Amino acid sequence: MSTATPSRSTVIFVLLCFSIVSCSPPIDHEVLNASFEPGLLQEDLKYLVTELEKRHVDFYERAHRDSIQRMAASIRAQLDHSMNRTEFFRVVGQLNPYFNDAHCLVFPLTEEADAKKAEGCKPFPFHVVLDESGVLRPERSYVRQSDNTTVDKSWSLDSINGVSASMVLDRITRYSHGETFRLRRHMTTLLFADWLYTLYGWCGDYNLVFQAGEKKIHVTRADDWQSLEKNVVQYNRLEIFEGTIGYLRLNSFDVDEHEDAYEDFIKNSFDSMARVKADKLIIDVRGNTGGQSDAGALVLQYLAHKKLAQVSRGYDRIHEGNASWFNRGQLGELKEMDLSTDDMIKPVAPSKRFQGNVAVLFDEMTYSAGIIFITIVQDHRLALTLGRPTGGFANQTGNIESFRLPHTQLMVYAPARKFVRPSGNTAIHVVTPDVVVAAPDSLTAEDYVLKRAVSELKKLRD
Repeated sequence: MSTATPSRSTVIFVLLCFSIVSCSPPIDHEVLNASFEPGLLQEDLKYLVTELEKRHVDFYERAHRDSIQRMAASIRAQLDHSMNRTEFFRVVGQLNPYFNDAHCLVFPLTEEADAKKAEGCKPFPFHVVLDESGVLRPERSYVRQSDNTTVDKSWSLDSINGVSASMVLDRITRYSHGETFRLRRHMTTLLFADWLYTLYGWCGDYNLVFQAGEKKIHVTRADDWQSLEKNVVQYNRLEIFEGTIGYLRLNSFDVDEHEDAYEDFIKNSFDSMARVKADKLIIDVRGNTGGQSDAGALVLQYLAHKKLAQVSRGYDRIHEGNASWFNRGQLGELKEMDLSTDDMIKPVAPSKRFQGNVAVLFDEMTYSAGIIFITIVQDHRLALTLGRPTGGFANQTGNIESFRLPHTQLMVYAPARKFVRPSGNTAIHVVTPDVVVAAPDSLTAEDYVLKRAVSELKKLRD
């Protein structure tokens, strides 16, 4: 979600909050080594909850007031001695799961991690994911430049520095963020290196055990690991299956820093499919946690036959930080806006349009602009959707704003806007695909969801 002042022409822009740390209020670096008395810590706790009540677009529609109050009371009881920022985060950060919104959280300790990185203490080098059975794996395959040691994405990660992967995940989950437990569990992987540093203090050196002890890798701060995956733009890519089936993998919509390259990639992808006369298309947004909604719109314009609304309406929470943007409404008011004609997706010329059958794949980690993408697909009936239900809700929050706690200066993110899907359905629920694809009895390396999508597309007539 964008932190820029919103205008009518940019209300749909969606940027995942974890990408906007550089836009955050500056920090007084003296606090990084400071110790805080109990009274100051308790003031920060009170400020946190009060500010979220003021700023969040629908805080207590998602969060449960009694649960927040009980957890806050439990945390307050623990603030009976002086703490530094790390110690305080490990207490107050346990509120994150109770917000029930992956765009709302007390952010882990990026400033301390950055300071360590500047000293040569590198963060955990591998992006990780949870597979269908909840096993932690590298998201991509990697090679170490010094000796060509490889880490394969098919390997299960058993332990880190002697702590089992399941125990690491359990601990991070207690601080994770998201609308549902399933999403929070998967969100542990999105900021994995930050969580390892914040909760364990790990950086630089790691002893890793993979494949039930068969593979052991020692990672040092001197290592340079390179991904072996093709990376056109943010690991988005196009493949052609069986000569005429296009497979468009959209790993991320967070392409604001690669705007021209991403636009070229999408255009070239559809040009390539036209050249080979592809008559079927699979768009894969599994694990796509968002970015700019315009990145999704660039794809959908090739499927549209008419102008399409991205959302139907939105709601803004008016507070002291954004009241001047709107020049209307009272503090605390929830302002409704009709967005059905704003930033509509305009179809490409008929000669450029993809004319074949389309399937869209999504799962529990499809989030933010990824969810907006799939609700557009579903509500405008642009494609058959397959996979697993999302972990996040259909109507997404946005316009994420950051603020710092007054004493410890921990960073907090809170969304001030909510978007309602094109159909206008305001129900609070996850998004379910047209075809829910259950895992087979025994998992193999084969992508069974992708295989099912190919099978379903072959059944359809043009």
